[in-house]
Amino acid sequence: MRERFVLTAALAFVIMTLGAGPLRMTLSTVGLSVIIYIPNLMLLLAVFWQSTAEPLQRGFSALNLIALTVPLYAIVIGLQFTGSVQVAMGVYVLLPFWFGLACGPVLLKHWPRVLGVVPLLWALTAGGVLLNQLITYPWEGFGYNVGDLDVEGARQWYAGGGNKRLAGFARSSFDAAAQVQILGILLVLRTKSSLLRTIFWATTLLAILPTNSKGILLVAVVLTPIALFRNSLPETPLRALPALFGAIALALPLSTLLFSFHAQFSNPTLANVTYSFYDRLNSMWPEAWELLHRYGNLLLGRGIGGIGTAQSYFERSLFNAGDNIFMYWFVVFGWVALPGFVLLLMRTLRIRPCKSDVQMSVYCLLLATLVYGSMTNIVENAGFALVCGLVVRWLCSTPALNSPRLPMPSSLPLPQLSAATTH
Repeated sequence: MRERFVLTAALAFVIMTLGAGPLRMTLSTVGLSVIIYIPNLMLLLAVFWQSTAEPLQRGFSALNLIALTVPLYAIVIGLQFTGSVQVAMGVYVLLPFWFGLACGPVLLKHWPRVLGVVPLLWALTAGGVLLNQLITYPWEGFGYNVGDLDVEGARQWYAGGGNKRLAGFARSSFDAAAQVQILGILLVLRTKSSLLRTIFWATTLLAILPTNSKGILLVAVVLTPIALFRNSLPETPLRALPALFGAIALALPLSTLLFSFHAQFSNPTLANVTYSFYDRLNSMWPEAWELLHRYGNLLLGRGIGGIGTAQSYFERSLFNAGDNIFMYWFVVFGWVALPGFVLLLMRTLRIRPCKSDVQMSVYCLLLATLVYGSMTNIVENAGFALVCGLVVRWLCSTPALNSPRLPMPSSLPLPQLSAATTH
């Protein structure tokens, strides 16, 4: 019953996220906006149920202790530097991450079921963006109120040059890009035909382009050889890629503590393409360090709600998106988190992507997370937050990744998936 509830909660949340634009507008119009948040409540209940049931089944482990202590620590620190409502908003925003972290074992145990719904979800998401090039959807730019808060239902915004960033059925263009990318890589990994893999991947790229998400385009470039030729690629260089991109993602915000970056390309096209990157180097990341230093504790952080979306509602004058997976967690946990970051990146070297289909799936999701996370606050992006929590749980729970037979650790039961169910 618990595992069925976890899978149902995951499916309900994914559907609500993929169709956030039309669903939010429709439910708000008929006065039923509260239904929008039922999947989030289900995630919360699933996290609580799984977190309490797992220790009862397998005994209370060090991993369970860490999983319990770390969020409580971040909540207590957040209460010191912000407020209870802001902390609550921070917990709400991070629910998909906590869900992936706590319920990852259930999702991986039933991985064939998860992959079974991917083709339909991918077709709806990619099709929604491609159709958006021909049709202006009525929910674009829609907003509504929840109590005293103004909530953005579906963002309407433009890139440099006045081109609209298309979101399809999603809430924003970057949400749509992330959804198409995640579903696209899972789809091609389960497709045996080389021709179909090429068609699916080309369609995925075509659906990403109208969103104008440069970070996701970078992910697509990195994943393209793996998606199309994974059976022909040597494993040794593949294994080093997550650690390499993770080290770059970690070094980028740290570099702003040592250097000032003010140069910009004189060519207008190059300047437009690289504007977001230089904005992070010159403004966002230095200001995030200042936020941690002046309004938090360098060692202990600001806690949950101390950066990102929660600030945009309750601390607007200090708002900082972070826009880097490590920068975000630095502000939440402080410098005490640095050894954990390094250990996690070292653990990625143990993945053997060519040994099993499960490891290849985890590998690609991890690589996408680290590449996109170098320039984006992915832990507040619903799709990547869930994926991030899942891959972190995998890395923390699987002590024998190098084994060719992929033995099943007691803390994370995983099935041996057949080629028929995973290609």
